[in-house]
Amino acid sequence: MTLKISKFLTIVWAALIAMFADNASLHAQQGRLQSVTFVQDNLERQFLLYRPRGAAPQGPKPLVLVIHGGAGTARGMVRLTKRRWNTLADQHGFYVVYPNGINKIWDFREGRVSSRLDPRVDDLTYFRNVIAATSNAVSIDKNRVFATGLSRGAQASFYLACNLPGQIRAVMPVATNLPEYMVNECRSGPPVGMALITGTADPQVPYNGGTITVLGQRRDIVLSSEQTLALWQRRNGCGGPPRTKNIDRRSSDGVSVAVRDWSCSGAPVRHYTVKGGGHTWPSGRQFLPPRLVGKVSNDINAADEGWAFFSQF
Repeated sequence: MTLKISKFLTIVWAALIAMFADNASLHAQQGRLQSVTFVQDNLERQFLLYRPRGAAPQGPKPLVLVIHGGAGTARGMVRLTKRRWNTLADQHGFYVVYPNGINKIWDFREGRVSSRLDPRVDDLTYFRNVIAATSNAVSIDKNRVFATGLSRGAQASFYLACNLPGQIRAVMPVATNLPEYMVNECRSGPPVGMALITGTADPQVPYNGGTITVLGQRRDIVLSSEQTLALWQRRNGCGGPPRTKNIDRRSSDGVSVAVRDWSCSGAPVRHYTVKGGGHTWPSGRQFLPPRLVGKVSNDINAADEGWAFFSQF
């Protein structure tokens, strides 16, 4: 009897080992999203790091910062983009970081919104620290660090392109134009790739420039999409008419996308005009009703387009 019990326990133990091994293998195949914390100016700061499956043994990899908007969070940005960046990271082998703002907002140390924040924080140093902490945790290719974001997160990608040009290779701002207060710091400097996505029916950030308005509250002033592109074309040494194409996969939804690419001596410039599109992430979640933020375009997936643009570098 004792022998039978011992044999039974051995079988159970072997089965448990196999089960945990299978779970560990599945965990590795799906990649891993982890929270990373550090202290800056006596504040605990945090971000999420996604390690793609099989990342560890394969050497330095690109890094993409995916930045939430105002009232958003790092985990909210994972959900809003439908985890598509994580899937792309698994497929193509790069790291994804989702930064997290204090009180769900970013402080650019300038502009109307930042001037009203309490507490004031140094988010430029935060982003530097995020890149450094990621570099300490995993092996990143420091020549291929990219940034994208939605709304105020898109403004953050402009902010990084203009203030950390030696660290940020290219950016993809979604649903905002360049803030007027950033013009002086952005109009010159080394080339930084620019892929801009803006909606012509954005009820918060005017496509043709003007004052950002959120739920009736007036915020900062932005350039128009064309003015934003013109600034970046000058900075990146672009010339001649752009190559153009139109995408309309769902003609019944009243939304389509026009894509323009400029030839540039420094770094490429691309624009996605989302005709009829709102203050939204293309192929992302409709995070608020269309009457508040407009329509989501499903003609393109912003994450797919972002990686296609970044992978040129």
